[in-house]
Amino acid sequence: MNRVKEVINKYSNVKRLIRNILDIIGIFDGEYAHKGPDCVQIDLTNNCNNNCIACWCNSPLLGDKAIAPFVKRQTLDYDVVIKLINKFSTMGIRELFFSGGGEPLMHPQALEILSYAKSKRFICHLNTNFTLMDADILNRLKEIKLDHLVVSLWAATPQTYCLTHPNKSEETFLRIKRLLKFLNETKHSFPQVRLYNVIYNMNYQEFIQMVDFSLETFCDCVEFAVVDTIPERTDKLLLNRIQALELLQMCKEVKNNKRYYRKDGRFIIFNFEQFLRRIASEYSSDSEYDRGFLDSMPCYVGWLFVRVLADGNINSCLKSHRIPIGNIYEQDFGIIWNGKKQREFRKQTLRPKRDSGLFSMIGNDPQKKIGCYKSCDDLGRNIFMHEKILKLTPLQKSLLKSAANIKRFKRNLFNNGR
Repeated sequence: MNRVKEVINKYSNVKRLIRNILDIIGIFDGEYAHKGPDCVQIDLTNNCNNNCIACWCNSPLLGDKAIAPFVKRQTLDYDVVIKLINKFSTMGIRELFFSGGGEPLMHPQALEILSYAKSKRFICHLNTNFTLMDADILNRLKEIKLDHLVVSLWAATPQTYCLTHPNKSEETFLRIKRLLKFLNETKHSFPQVRLYNVIYNMNYQEFIQMVDFSLETFCDCVEFAVVDTIPERTDKLLLNRIQALELLQMCKEVKNNKRYYRKDGRFIIFNFEQFLRRIASEYSSDSEYDRGFLDSMPCYVGWLFVRVLADGNINSCLKSHRIPIGNIYEQDFGIIWNGKKQREFRKQTLRPKRDSGLFSMIGNDPQKKIGCYKSCDDLGRNIFMHEKILKLTPLQKSLLKSAANIKRFKRNLFNNGR
């Protein structure tokens, strides 16, 4: 059995190495991808039963900037999703994230879609507000061996939950707590459960309680994110400097407490250093948490990821919804993936300077010249790839650049001969 595991691990490592090499050859090419993205986010629907106070779409603070009713009703056709999953399988894509502008479980066939994706051997993530869960759905998720379940909560007490989710009750929070315990006490290995909390001035005081809540409900980890605001609407939720310093002190207390470490030594807070850096940023009061840090590396996301919106539009990154590169109701995904708009996105984002007008179209704030500074949701992918490229020896880099030149020459030859 150990020998079998050893062979499987070796095979997996070789496949991973090949994927990384093909990504890097594409990056050295400058615009073309020689494999599919590593992961895809699918927004099954824009429909949502919550009105989270900091939401880009449904916050009661948005007023006339909230999404229109016809947009909220947009939902991907079941057959289109299944066709996409089949396409992704042939392209070697490994991970699918079911998340987006709405609550995925509002899609009438969400569980069937998840089950089908798992049958095609994808690593599957489900991001949910958890309010539609019951014991039967949770048992189904365990049965299909969903890999990752991310639960968006934003509170540690019933009172704060109601403040941050105005259309929900304290009983909703208590029910979520009971079901989380049920899931984590009855599962074997799957799904891995991560609590997700967006932090702002209405809930930051509960930071330590949120970490404690993850322990009380036996979750695998907890993650914190900074609020991404809409100008003149939700920007009133930003932490001021005094509040940010209070939060940093709480972070320090948690970091130095052995209670928050697993038996294997892992810290319970996922992506903690990234959250800490953003809170401590000198630009945090202007919500440009990643300003300065992002300038230290190019953006590689055009080779690593895409997002499928509920209306069928394809986005190059998580926050490029204002500049879609195509639509799955109109074109095959393979054509869109290396189409003119996606190739142009790659060229622009790979440049050392972010002086292209494209960057003003990233995110939710039209006033920002570089929307990526308001917390890049693809940062982890970029850091991973940047470190891979930095570790290349001069010889490896030369060989991969030569491979990129050869592939470009062959592609141009083929295109000119048609």
